[in-house]
Amino acid sequence: MEKMNKEYPVFSNWKFVFHEMYSLDHKYPWYIAIRSVAGFLAPFIAAIIPSVAISLVEKRADFLTFFGIMLVFVLGNMIIGIISAKYDFLIKKKNYKVQFQSVQKKVISKIMTVDYQILESVEGKRLADGAKYSYCVEWNGWSRIMDMFTPFAFNLLGIIVYTIILIPRCPWVLPVFAIMSIMNVMIERKIALKGYRKYRETIWETDSRVEYFFQRSTSATDGKDIRLYRMEKWFVDVMNTLVQRRMKVWKRVEMYYFLPHLSDTIWSFVRDIIAYTVLVTQFLAGELNATTFTFYLGIITGFAGWLNGGNMGDGFVRANSEMIRCNWGINDYRSFMDLPDSKHNTDKENQERKADQEETSKTLYQKNDTDQEEISKTIYPQDGTDQTEKGVTLEFKNVCFRYPGAEHDVIHNLNLKVKAGENIALVGVNGAGKTTLVKLLCGFYHPNKGQILINGREISDYPETEYRKLVGAVFQDMMVMATSVAENIACEKQEDIDEQKLRQAMRLADIEEKICSLPRKEKTSVTNFLDKDGVSFSGGELQRILLARALYKDAPLLLLDEPTSALDPLAETAVYEQYHRLSQGKTTIFISHRLASTKFCNRIIYYENGQVKEDGTHDELMKENGAYARMFEIQSQYYNEKGGDSDE
Repeated sequence: MEKMNKEYPVFSNWKFVFHEMYSLDHKYPWYIAIRSVAGFLAPFIAAIIPSVAISLVEKRADFLTFFGIMLVFVLGNMIIGIISAKYDFLIKKKNYKVQFQSVQKKVISKIMTVDYQILESVEGKRLADGAKYSYCVEWNGWSRIMDMFTPFAFNLLGIIVYTIILIPRCPWVLPVFAIMSIMNVMIERKIALKGYRKYRETIWETDSRVEYFFQRSTSATDGKDIRLYRMEKWFVDVMNTLVQRRMKVWKRVEMYYFLPHLSDTIWSFVRDIIAYTVLVTQFLAGELNATTFTFYLGIITGFAGWLNGGNMGDGFVRANSEMIRCNWGINDYRSFMDLPDSKHNTDKENQERKADQEETSKTLYQKNDTDQEEISKTIYPQDGTDQTEKGVTLEFKNVCFRYPGAEHDVIHNLNLKVKAGENIALVGVNGAGKTTLVKLLCGFYHPNKGQILINGREISDYPETEYRKLVGAVFQDMMVMATSVAENIACEKQEDIDEQKLRQAMRLADIEEKICSLPRKEKTSVTNFLDKDGVSFSGGELQRILLARALYKDAPLLLLDEPTSALDPLAETAVYEQYHRLSQGKTTIFISHRLASTKFCNRIIYYENGQVKEDGTHDELMKENGAYARMFEIQSQYYNEKGGDSDE
C-alpha cells in the first residue's frame, strides 16, 4: 500500500493555509496588512521619539512646541495601539472560524466519506487523529500558523525598512544580515524537519496511548473493572510513564529548535558590534550630531527586536521557526484530506462532489425525465416487482480478500449465488471470515480479486449514495448515539422523522412497549451522557433499537451480524421468529453462532476458511451429518443440559 503520510514543502503549506483563510474572507490580506503596518509603526515611533526630543532641546524649542510635538507622537502611538488591538481581535476571530467552521467541518465530512478499509487501518487512524490534532490544539497546526502570519509579516517589514535606514551609515549590516538570514533559514528547515521526522511516530504513539488510557480511566463501563480489580495504581503508573516519555521526547525536539535561536544570537552580536563601532566612531569624529546618533542607536536596538522579539511580541526568527514547526499538523491534515473516498464513487463523481455536492446530485440524477427513467432502470431493475418488496440478487464470483500485511486470504476464491428474497444463514467457527464477508457486501472492504454483483452489477459501479440505500445492517458491536431513541432509529433530525414509520419499526422490533412506557417516550435520550434524564437500556433493548433502525431504513438487502448476541437463547429464538416475518420480500443474510435460530432460513451456508463447505436447508444439512450437523448437535446438548432451548 502506498505510504499515506506525505510531506509537503514548507512554503506550499503556508500557501495552502493562507488560501483557506482567504477563501473564508477575501479581506484577510487587508486585515494582516493593516495589522502589520500598525505593528511596524508602533515600535518605529517609539524608536524615533528620543531623537526628536533631543532635536527639540538642541533647537531650544519653547515648552508648548515641545509638549505639542511630543503629544502628537504619544497620541499617534495610542491610536496605532488601538488599531493593532482591533485587528488582532478581528484576525483571531477569523482564525477561529477557519479552524472550527471550515477545517473541522472538512475533517468530519472526510471521516464520513473516506474509504472505510483505509480508515480502519492503523495508518488511517493515525492520519485521522493527526488531522483532528492539527486544528484543535492551540500551539500546533492551523492555530499557530495563522497566528504567526501577522508577526512574520510586520517583523519582515521592520527588518527591510530598518536595513534600508542603516545601509548609508552601516553598510556592513546588510551582508551580515543576509548571511545570518540564509543560515538561520537553512538551519531551521533542516534541523527542525529532521527533528519532526525522527520523533513524529514516537510522539503520535505516545499521545495515542495517553489518550487511550485517559478515556478508559474516565469510562463508567471500564470504571467497574478498574475499581473491582484494584487497577488504579497500575493505571496511574502507566500514565506517569507515558507522560514522562512524552516530556523526554519534547525536550529532544525543542533542542532542534534551540540551534536556530543560538545562531541568530551569535550573528546578532556580530551585527551589533559592527553597527555600534561604526556609529560611535562617526559620532566621535563629528560626522554625527547627538540627534542623528540617538536615532541610529534606536534603529539598531529596534532591529534586534524585529529579529529576536520584543517589538510587539514574537520576532521574525521565532515566527518563522513556529511556522515551520506547525507544518507537522498541516502535513497530517493534507495527507488525510488526500486519502481516497469510498470506491463506490468514480473519480469524476469524487471531484464533482468535492467541488459542489448539490450540483453533482443535480447533474447525475435530475437531467431530464428520460435520463432519470434510464438511471432508475439501471439501479432498480424494473421486472414487474418493486425491488424493495422483492429484494436483490447477490453473486460472488471468484472473490478473494486478504488483509494488508497478511500472508493468507481470509476469503479465497468464493463463489456464491443468492436469489432475490432468499433468507440465508451464514454459520461457522470464529475466524472463518463471516464478518469480513458482511463488510464486503456493505462496500466497506473491496475484493483483491473477483467480483461482487448486486442485481448483476458490480458494487463498485454504484454511486455510493445509491448503494447505501440498498443495504440495511445490524452489527454485533452496537453503535448508538447519546441522542433520542427516535433519532437513533431514524438516523435523522427529530423534525425530519416519519412518525408513522418510526412506530411501525419499533413495533416490529418488539421495543415499542418499552419506549412508550418512558416519560418522554421516543424522545428519551439513549444513556445519560448528554442528557441527565437519559436512560441506560439493557443490551437486549439496544439490539432491538438497532433492529428497528434497520427496519426503518427498509432496505431490500438486510445483513444481520450477530444481532442478538446480548439475548438469551429463548429471547433470541423469539426475535428470529420475528425476523422470519420481517424479512419476507427482502434478501437477508444473517450470522449467528446459535444454530437453533437458523432453521427458518431458506438456506444455511456453513462457512470455513473463507469458502463455502456446506450449503442447503437445515434438514438437508442434518442428513449430510457434516460439520453443520455436528455443531448443531453439540449446541443442542449444551442447551438441554443448561435447561435452555433445543431443536425439539
